[in-house]
Order: sequence, then C-alpha cells, then structure tokens
Amino acid sequence: MRENSYLIMLEVLKVICFVTALICFVLFFVPGRFQKYLGIAAWSALVAGFLCMLPELMFHEGNVFYPVLIILCLPLLYITIRRLLAENEPVKNFTRGAGVAAIIYAPFAIFEPLGNWLIGTVVYWVQQFFHLIDYPFKMAAWNMFESLWLIPGFDHGYRDVIVLGCTGITAIAILIGVIFLTQTSWKKKLGLILLVAVPIYVVNIFRNVFVIMAYFGQWFPWLENIVTHPTIPGFASYFWAHNVMCEGGAFLLIILIAFLMFKFAPGLISSIRDIVDVYVTDVKALVRKR
Repeated sequence: MRENSYLIMLEVLKVICFVTALICFVLFFVPGRFQKYLGIAAWSALVAGFLCMLPELMFHEGNVFYPVLIILCLPLLYITIRRLLAENEPVKNFTRGAGVAAIIYAPFAIFEPLGNWLIGTVVYWVQQFFHLIDYPFKMAAWNMFESLWLIPGFDHGYRDVIVLGCTGITAIAILIGVIFLTQTSWKKKLGLILLVAVPIYVVNIFRNVFVIMAYFGQWFPWLENIVTHPTIPGFASYFWAHNVMCEGGAFLLIILIAFLMFKFAPGLISSIRDIVDVYVTDVKALVRKR
C-alpha cells in the first residue's frame, strides 16, 4: 500500500511537471524580457518530470537505456540554463525545437482519452497482423495481450501491455522538433514530418509484434537467473527483445531517418552543429574544472 501511494504521488508530480513544461514551452514562443526565464522553467520542469519516471522505468519495466539518458540530462540542464541566461541563440533555437516536440507529445501524455486513442490504433494493427499470420492470443484487457498457454506455476498466460511509450509518439515528436530547428517552407516541413511519422509508426507496429511473440514464446531466456523481475515471469526474453534489440533497432532507425532529413533539408546540419558545439564546449569546460 505504501509503495502504491509513493508511485501515485510520483505520477501526480510527473503530470504537474509536464503540464508546467508544456505551458512554459508554449509561452517561450512569445518574445519578451521573460522569455529566457520561461525557457529555463520549461527545461527544469521537463527534466523533473523525467526524474519522476525513474522508479517506474528502472524497477517496473527494467529499462536501463532511458534512466541513463535522464541522468545525463542533469549536467546538460545546467548548461542550458547558463546559456539561456546569456541569450545564446543556438540554445534558444534548441528550446524552440523542444517546444514544438512538447506541444506534439504533451496532449497524448496529459489527456488520457487522446493517449488511449493512439494506443488503441497500435493495438488494432497488432491484432490484425496476428490474425493475418494466425498467431494465437487473447486480450486480457483492451490494451493487454495474453498468450493462450499458461505460465508454469501460474493460472494465466504471458501478458504484455501496450502503453503510450509503445506507440512511437516520443520519437516522432522529438524528430518533428528537430525539423523546426531550421527555416524551411511549410511544404518541405510537411514532407519531412511525413518522412518521420509514417516509418516510425509502421516500424513500431512490428516492434510490438516482435516483442510480444518473443516474450510469449520465450525466445531469449539468456541469463534468466540474473535478468529477473519480481512481477514479470520469464522477464529475460522480454528484456532482451524490448530493452536491448528493439531499443537498439529504434536507435538505428532514428539515425537513418535523421540522415534522410539532412539530405532533404541541409540547413538542419548547420543548426544542429551550432547547438552541439555549444554543449560540447561547455561539457569540456566542466570536465576541465574537475
């Protein structure tokens, strides 16, 4: 009961942080004397929201990749705050891109009916693919797939829940934010958005299919005595399929899409280079101070 109360409190704090970040990112687009402070508030609230997600990611999902990224955000947040106070143009541009990403992602994360609608579309297409290949499954809930065979020692089958993170909306929002880092025509922006959204959404369907089949079939029981989870039976296969193979595959897909984006919008390269140069310079300065 105490653990549940703790998780509920973190969930409430996470929502508050993300709503605050969204409001501040939107207001950041309005020029004025308080613009840099709104940017600082937006980034701080966003990182605070991510920190609230750490226990769930690490202990419930067994995810390692995202927690490491969140921890690495802390020194970058410090650099961002310093640069925004100094009115650094590349970091202001970066903040505008992050604002676009937040405006796209936040409605799905904050408004449950909208998020559930997106989850439902993924569930539908995964179901249709399973029907097409005649793969046996049942639905334990509207977004929970369950194997027809029982887990040894349990009265139910293996289960996998499709959540918002399984829809690809995070990667789509981030890459659309990247698109808005450079000045291009709206026609080109629309083309780039389609280049980002369509392949990520489609590949994500097959990512979910692969994870479900690998977990239900226990394809990768590697180091199963070490890679365990207190509430997920047969967790090793899920871990290797979802947290290693699919995360790695998603990273490669994003690199490929980014390469195509740079090809069709060369101005993105210089915009990103300017931003990266700022952070690399400041990170080196921080390391030298130590």
